[in-house]
Amino acid sequence: MSSKSKKVVFETLGCRLNHSESEILKRDLLQRGYQIASEEDSADLCVVNTCTVTEQGDAKNRQLIRSLHRRHPKASIAVVGCYAQMDGNRISEIPGVRLVLGNEEKMNLPDHINGLKQEGRNQVLIPGIKRGSFQAPIIPKTGNSKGLDDSANAWEFRTRASLKIQDGCDFMCSFCIIPFARGRSRYRDFNNLMEEARLLNEEGVKEIVLTGVNIGTYRDQGKNLLDIIDSLHRLEGPERIRISSIEPTTLPEGILERMNDSQHKLVPFLHLPLQSGSDQILQNMKRRYQSREFIQEIQQAVDQVEGICIGTDVMVGFPGETERQFNETRKLLEEHPFHYFHVFPFSPRPGTPAYKMEDQVSPETIRDRATVLRELSREKRKRANGNLIGTTQKVLFEARKPDGSQSGYTANYTRVTLQENPEQDHSNLILPVQITQLGDGMVYGVPHYHLRS
Repeated sequence: MSSKSKKVVFETLGCRLNHSESEILKRDLLQRGYQIASEEDSADLCVVNTCTVTEQGDAKNRQLIRSLHRRHPKASIAVVGCYAQMDGNRISEIPGVRLVLGNEEKMNLPDHINGLKQEGRNQVLIPGIKRGSFQAPIIPKTGNSKGLDDSANAWEFRTRASLKIQDGCDFMCSFCIIPFARGRSRYRDFNNLMEEARLLNEEGVKEIVLTGVNIGTYRDQGKNLLDIIDSLHRLEGPERIRISSIEPTTLPEGILERMNDSQHKLVPFLHLPLQSGSDQILQNMKRRYQSREFIQEIQQAVDQVEGICIGTDVMVGFPGETERQFNETRKLLEEHPFHYFHVFPFSPRPGTPAYKMEDQVSPETIRDRATVLRELSREKRKRANGNLIGTTQKVLFEARKPDGSQSGYTANYTRVTLQENPEQDHSNLILPVQITQLGDGMVYGVPHYHLRS
């Protein structure tokens, strides 16, 4: 397929890591002459980066692919990522699909697209995932005026960028398909990831988010996660470093001291997946800690780091979860200093040990339990946001919206929207804002320069 004057649509499902990889693929295609299709354009190529965490997610992948084929009937559809890794042959039978690449091959997508013929058999490439360290392509933003710089997420990317440092997982939790979809744990070459960090700095990125499947296990060339953080801190930019979700048993000693150091760029934010407050359920999940150890971990973080935000993931309806065990989870979340939690209803995923477990919880019970915890999360977030009223917070502003409104995030990841639309464009700037009132899942504020002395 020639790239001359070709229009491409990108769709990404799932985690931050998927979005990070899609950004690299998008840059690569734009460098090769593709243009991002607008809503009105008829695309020549559609790229779908898939997720496979749940069966419902698999169905969503298929639904999206079919929808793209209806909207762009003449386009070649390339499907990559985790669902492609697990069920590539089924995907290849969906109308419009011309290319299916598993996780080992997906970053070579542009080369495979160039080799596609207009007619002929669909290509399905799903080789085994290699062990050992890896490198990722480092691609500057294109100067193509109809490419990335005009796309909807250009400013967001310049403001905050994910930096992939690790992939795969060795932990083998009984509910999780990721070790099969992404392979076992492996680490990005340290020099390669630092090269990308310097590029992001040159492009004006103010916040780098370290991402991967299990980033706390990072080991390469004698370097660990703290070495990455400190090396980024020593760069002239960015101004903020954030770690994405990290397993509680892998949190390195010394990380809290860096978060509490006002001169260090590492922000006071931790997302530690709990999954359950019941020790029996944690054991059945093959998690590597008990609830008491988890509580000690977060309490230590709260005691040591001023203003830290702590988020978590919880799963409801794991096989065998009784009402008492669910209430153990609810009580733990209620009584301890979480700012928010993401609630995941258990979904039996073929290929995982939990799929075959007895005592599956009814969908109605799972739905009811999820509703209870989501409401509790909203209350916790509202309480945490309320504590910010009257304080002054530094906010990293994202792109100004078409209506003129401006919003961004504090260091501890609270969304702040300005009460009135400013004349100045604050995009990609970190500015002090006085928090004045609560909003829905966020807060409102006034720029510090508008305050009267």
